[in-house]
Amino acid sequence: MQSHRFHLRHYLLACLSAVLAPLCLAQEEQRWFRVELLVFSQQGSDSGEQWDPTPTLVYPGAGRFLIRPAQVTANLGLYHADSIVDDYGRQILTERARQETSTHREIPLADPNMPQPGQPATAVLYPTPFVALPTAQQEFRGKAAYMQRSGRYRILFHETWAQPVLSREQALPLILDRSGDTGQWPQLQGSVKIHLSRYLHMETNLWLNTTGDYLTGEWRMPPPPLGPPSLIVEQLPSEQDAQQGFGGQWIDRQVETDENTSGDTLLAAEPEETGPVYPYRHAVILQQQRRMRSDEVHYLDHPKLGVVIKFLPLNEEELELLALAEADSGFRLEHPLDGL
Repeated sequence: MQSHRFHLRHYLLACLSAVLAPLCLAQEEQRWFRVELLVFSQQGSDSGEQWDPTPTLVYPGAGRFLIRPAQVTANLGLYHADSIVDDYGRQILTERARQETSTHREIPLADPNMPQPGQPATAVLYPTPFVALPTAQQEFRGKAAYMQRSGRYRILFHETWAQPVLSREQALPLILDRSGDTGQWPQLQGSVKIHLSRYLHMETNLWLNTTGDYLTGEWRMPPPPLGPPSLIVEQLPSEQDAQQGFGGQWIDRQVETDENTSGDTLLAAEPEETGPVYPYRHAVILQQQRRMRSDEVHYLDHPKLGVVIKFLPLNEEELELLALAEADSGFRLEHPLDGL
């Protein structure tokens, strides 16, 4: 009988663990931090280091962007369009005919990493994750200005934002550059990935495009890839196209040709398209994985690049203050947790 009770108790404990484990995991996934990230180059530094002539430079298969409110608003000023910001921080603009009344809305889709309606309710008012906060909230602002003035450093990226830090499997890399929008190579490209297990972790996949003064001869490396776009513009058909039966699909109009002109002739007559020219000679890569602690400033050293990062844990009151400040700024995006 005693053996039977022993097995029954273990069985019940196993069942309870199976029920509580997902709840504990969900709570872990909701650990919010304010992140401040500063990336800079070291001007004129010559360490005599031998760099890989053709480093492997790739963007992650899936990633996300920071949402910059001023940039979202500026994009809206350029287009007569409806606007949404999706789960990956991309702004999607759908252009309308000029005679139509356009309702400009900046509403992200529900974040797949966040609890959805029907899950346990919470009274916390959350800010929108991954929205760049005002520069006044940057702790490194004074230090960054001093570094820039010294002439020995160049600030390439400096932002602060709030986010839930997820597990390595769930976390998406944050893409730092917007080369996919401009079609040009900036000096800094790549991504960082922040995730949480027992400790905070950061993985860097960054590269610095350089003039290659440390190289001999005229050799140049092949150009690195441009990043994925953070701005996507979709165009709806005009009313005339809709009446002609094109429906809701956008038709890419082709050049009309004469009956006696073959497609091959037209193709041969078109000027050859050339892409943008890579204005650098070489790229130096910074790939590191580092374990970190909150409330501490961490520095990743490199002969050409420097990375400074700090994680500040946020409690419920601080999250609510950020959400209210976001609403007062006039750029409040609907959040999937609000109102639950």
